Parts: sequence; structure tokens; C-alpha cells
Amino acid sequence: MTRSIIYSLLVSVMILASQNTFAQAEKKMFNDIMDGSVSSVDGYVPSMSVTKDGKTAYFSKGVYQKPLYGVFSKKELVYQVYRAEKVNGEWTNITKLDVCPKHYSAKHPTVTADGTRLFFASNMKGTYGKYDIYVADIAPDGTVGVSKNLGPKVNTKEDELYPSIYNETLLFFASEGRDGYGGLDLYASQVVKNTLTESVNLGSHINSDSDEYAIQLSTEKKLGFVVSNRGFNNTISQYTVAYGRSSKQNQYNDIAERDAGLQTVLNENVYEYVDTSFQEEQ
Repeated sequence: MTRSIIYSLLVSVMILASQNTFAQAEKKMFNDIMDGSVSSVDGYVPSMSVTKDGKTAYFSKGVYQKPLYGVFSKKELVYQVYRAEKVNGEWTNITKLDVCPKHYSAKHPTVTADGTRLFFASNMKGTYGKYDIYVADIAPDGTVGVSKNLGPKVNTKEDELYPSIYNETLLFFASEGRDGYGGLDLYASQVVKNTLTESVNLGSHINSDSDEYAIQLSTEKKLGFVVSNRGFNNTISQYTVAYGRSSKQNQYNDIAERDAGLQTVLNENVYEYVDTSFQEEQ
């Protein structure tokens, strides 16, 4: 009887300890990804994406896994998408989302402000090339629906990465599969319900012969903040672009006076998504 009680106590202590360790690991994993950063493995790592109410965040992190084939093969870096919830001012309930099959990667998630749609990049089977941009609907209970490929209006035979959504419908992303200015260029497409416009290159004021990863707009200040590796010795840094009519344009690194690319996106015809989707095999 005494041994049974001692054993039960030991088990309880082990469970509590493991839960505490897991919680600490979760917190560290989340804190590591809270702000955009530079990684020797990934290059630019975007920050987490948070819904407008500040209650839900999405981010991705790489973990090493044994490949699907090859018993003696080395572990491969596989990226997974996670969700975190803010409860009583603390980020908790960190959950891995099954947005793509096992052994494939999903990364760079971005959520619409209303929390109803999740965009991300994945190399899952069925892509047009390497990494493609996908979208999945998010139910009110947080359940993520079927991942849908945005199709050839967005994706190419090369990489499409770093999606970000602005004003609910304007999708920015980086692509190296088109005849741009060199490396990764930034493009935009207008995405409304199940339709999207032809992708438009944001132009030479924003793109260069280096890699451009991401852009964030501030309409109030008529500024764009661009992340690129055009820094000294190809280092990754942020630079500022003034667009439209701004009285302070000369203070910034570059000037985009006519904003033609964005206007083209907003006025372009719309197209339906391609009939390409992922569903986990039963």
C-alpha cells in the first residue's frame, strides 16, 4: 500500500515536472520567434502574425525530422506552423497546426486581421515548383480548414515565400520564379474570397538585384518598410520607401512616386483559385 502511494506521488511529480518543462520550452520557442530576425540557416525569419484583437498569433519554426525515405538518411529541417493564444496577458496554448502532410514544410504564416484566413508557404506535394503560397480558412473555434494552393497567378516553378496580408485582401509575397530585377522580388495580388488578381511586380523603387523579403505599408505616413539583403556585404536590413505624394520623400532611402504597381493590382480582373488542395489521407 505504502509502495503504491509512493509510486503515485512519484508519477505525479514526474508529470508536473514534464508539464513545466514543456511549458518553458513552449515559451522559449514563442519568444524566439516574436520579432523578425536573421538566421544563419533561414536568412530572414519573419515575426509572428497577430490578429487585430491581439488574442491569437501564428508563427513557424523548424525542427529536424527523419525523412520519409531512407533508413540511414540524416534528419532534415522541416518547418511547422504554430498558433498561440493570449490568456490573461500571457501567450499560452501553443498548438502545432496540421496545414500540410508530415515530412513537408509549412512556414511564414500570416493571418488576416479578422482571424478568418491563414496564408503560408509550403513545399507539400502538389506545388507548382518548390515553395508555393497556400491559404486556409479558420473557423470561429480556431479549426483550420483545407489548405488551398493559390495557383499559377501567384505560384511558379521556383520559390514563393514570405506572404503578408494587408487590409484583409492585398497579398504581398516574395518570388524568384519570374523575370524580375534579380533574386527574390516583391509582388502583390488582390485576394477576395475565392478570387485573385494576376501578380504584379512592385517595381524598381522597391525591388533590386538583391533579395527583397517583405514589405509593410503605413498608409498614414505614406511609407513602406522593406526588408532586403542589399545591405553592406549583403547583410539583411530594413529600409524605408516613400510612395505617393509625401512632403518628406527626400529623407528616405528610395522614392516611389507613382505607385503604379499597387494601382494595377487594385484594378486588375479577378480569377478563381485553381482546383488544387491538400486533404490528409484517412
